[in-house]
Amino acid sequence: MIDFRYHIVSIVAIFFALGAGVVLGAGPLKGTGSEVIQSQANKDRAALEDARAQLIQAKALDKYRDDYVAKVTAGLTDGKLANKKVAVVTMPNADNDMTNALADSVEKAGGQVTTRVSLDSKLFDPGQRQLVEPLVNELVTADITFPADSNTYQRAGLILARGIVAPDEGKPVDGESTKILSGLTGSKLLALKPTPKDRASLVVVVAGVPPTPAPDNATYDDAVDFAEGLDQGSAGVVVAGMPESAQNGGMLKTLRSDSEATKIVSSVDVANMPSGQATVVFALVEQAGGKAGQYGGVDAKNGVAPSAVQAKEN
Repeated sequence: MIDFRYHIVSIVAIFFALGAGVVLGAGPLKGTGSEVIQSQANKDRAALEDARAQLIQAKALDKYRDDYVAKVTAGLTDGKLANKKVAVVTMPNADNDMTNALADSVEKAGGQVTTRVSLDSKLFDPGQRQLVEPLVNELVTADITFPADSNTYQRAGLILARGIVAPDEGKPVDGESTKILSGLTGSKLLALKPTPKDRASLVVVVAGVPPTPAPDNATYDDAVDFAEGLDQGSAGVVVAGMPESAQNGGMLKTLRSDSEATKIVSSVDVANMPSGQATVVFALVEQAGGKAGQYGGVDAKNGVAPSAVQAKEN
């Protein structure tokens, strides 16, 4: 960016010098055009060097912070998810590196990631609602009871939950689960890998990276309802995202503005950092104990993370 600015400033200075030469000829300001160019070039070179130095320093400090946190928190989550199975569900446009880091954090804490479910953008496309509603009704099983006030996407979340999770550990993927997963994958609303053998009890939902320009917060209403449905059919859900997702135009912003959703669904808005990944683990532990909280660095109602007492008690 600074290199481009240097070229622009140089070109403007040249035209300025030419203009000054035309007006003044060989008068008293002769030669000042080249001096202006040289002076500006020197200033821009200095600015470029300063910016590069600042960038190098910022990257070094970021690396130090992440390495320090990773080392200091190493072992704090060990065994916290022992004997727990966790499904990872990614929203459209979720960051793959962050998703991998979250899955690794779950397994380092002793948990087992049973499957990764990738939700297609078509699922939340308003133009596809006429596909989602009848499919939900078609895939409902005898052991699913929809709350009387539930909407289409809460029900869709409950349907997926019946396919991949259960409120209790040790539930296998049965014929009803297979029917649901076949119906959802066959309609191209989602993809999953691997096909799970056992149903998990907990879910990490990875929020998508907010697009530019930022959409209206209401864009994520259906996604939040879906997460609620997943929570109602499992032992707990944590929605994890980057800080941007907790700002206007992000899923966590919408979630945290929904007082009913925040009673049951947890969120972490720094899941792209090692500290945030540890927080996701603690939030899963808290969910398994029947509690919910909103954690991170952007308008996080419950602070940076569940307290050590809560994590230990659960």
